[in-house]
Amino acid sequence: MLRTADGNEQSINSPLYTYAFFPQPAPELLPFIRQTEGIHRSVQVFSPTGSRIAAAVEPMPDPESLQVSDEVLVRSALRHDQVICRLFAQMPVLPLRFGTCFLSAEKLGSHLLSRQTEYEQALAAIGGRAEYCLKGRVQPQPQPEPQPSLSGTAYLLARKQAYLQQRQAQEQQEQEQQALQQLWPSTWPVQRGDPQPGEALRLYFLLTPAEWEAAAQLTQTWLDQHPHWQLDWSAPLPPYHFVRALRDSLADKCIDPN
Repeated sequence: MLRTADGNEQSINSPLYTYAFFPQPAPELLPFIRQTEGIHRSVQVFSPTGSRIAAAVEPMPDPESLQVSDEVLVRSALRHDQVICRLFAQMPVLPLRFGTCFLSAEKLGSHLLSRQTEYEQALAAIGGRAEYCLKGRVQPQPQPEPQPSLSGTAYLLARKQAYLQQRQAQEQQEQEQQALQQLWPSTWPVQRGDPQPGEALRLYFLLTPAEWEAAAQLTQTWLDQHPHWQLDWSAPLPPYHFVRALRDSLADKCIDPN
């Protein structure tokens, strides 16, 4: 059943585009959720009878319409993330991938009831935490080039020296990169990401506010000791990379998860 902002229930007969799972929301949160604009219409709360887990959904008779053009696809994906971030600002959520859609209310209800213990455990693990992305970049060091005026043995020696210096710089960066990955307390959940062009590394952390403050202090200490590095932290995000198994299992299309 869908719950409206005033707590009433209504039936629904179309596929349900699904943004996130979360604990049963307090009554005072229902208007906030209902005022959240989804891709086509306002977000609703779906909760089958007897479930301790609810879902943020949007009835969507034609989910394939999201792929009508690249412009619509990009705009819809952006709105998907905006909805999740808005909900996450008020309560813990398990964010789902863009494109997750249950073919019927019955299938979504059955899914929530059969996996509510798993989802409760996941929500408890991330409670009070947010995801932070750390991007590391290294300022390129100037490499000496052999003088064009050199010739013969002198030129070859200069080329060899330049090559050795380049290898030494690469080895130093690799050692520093490894040390940076080991800098953080082992109790902090962390996932390695694929560095983007210009990045030396990318890490995702799941941190409490106190741990985030400690991370900021460790970052500053590292930069004081390694001024050729640049470390940039993201704003707090929903735990996208820490519910990957869930997101991958319900990814990218209308599905029947049973």
